[in-house]
Amino acid sequence: MSEAVTRIVLVGLPGAGKSTVGALVAAGLGWEFVDLDTEIECASGMRVPEIFRQEQESGFRAREQAATEALRGRTRMVLAPGGGWVLDLANLELLGPGTLTVYLRVSAEVAASRLESALGTRPLLDDAEPVERLKFLLATREAAYLQANHTVTVDSMSSAEVASLIVALASG
Repeated sequence: MSEAVTRIVLVGLPGAGKSTVGALVAAGLGWEFVDLDTEIECASGMRVPEIFRQEQESGFRAREQAATEALRGRTRMVLAPGGGWVLDLANLELLGPGTLTVYLRVSAEVAASRLESALGTRPLLDDAEPVERLKFLLATREAAYLQANHTVTVDSMSSAEVASLIVALASG
């Protein structure tokens, strides 16, 4: 990136650690942390699983884009969007220049083990075989994830280690 980093977006599968690492990165930089699912829930008055039930994935993605647009121009922010956010190229364009994207690369097996207690709250993982579902999501999304400015493989790293690395990347 040639311009100064004014915001960071963490992309990757559910269970990659976007929210956990994002909060640590924001604290390390003295920036704001934004969990996009929380923003969507606050704006809609509904939990994400309820949005998926009532409006299907397309309705959720429309809300996701609107929430991203509401963040346009905001700086000194670390954003943790949902795993499919990156599939709509307009989302990243809405944030503008100065955005550093980091792909938190995680295996389906590690992601599933991290999500074990929360599987019922993840609409796209409400499946009898979460590892297989995560493998499918990875296969369909990884090309988009790999468009990020940086890739960090997180399987064997602690959240603090990942956050330290991202803070260093953002600081140049």
